[in-house]
Amino acid sequence: MRADYQKKALDGIKRLEGLTKKVRTMIEQNEYCPHILENLLAMKGHVTHVQGQVLDSHLHTCAQGKMKKEKDFDGFIAEIIRSIGLSSR
Repeated sequence: MRADYQKKALDGIKRLEGLTKKVRTMIEQNEYCPHILENLLAMKGHVTHVQGQVLDSHLHTCAQGKMKKEKDFDGFIAEIIRSIGLSSR
């Protein structure tokens, strides 16, 4: 993984860890449900951000070799589609 993307992904994971602890505490303390839901939505956004960092890094690194080999091309495309959740297979 490219170092710049790795740092951004790890920063996002750290934010997720903090939000996870916060949401657990909110649930344990029986806080107002909409506030819990807001934090869960923030977590979802951070997950999406980290996914983007990992995919972007993959496309800038691993993809180059696979795109050059015709026999790997179709498998690579299927892998990407599956990884980003666009395939129900």
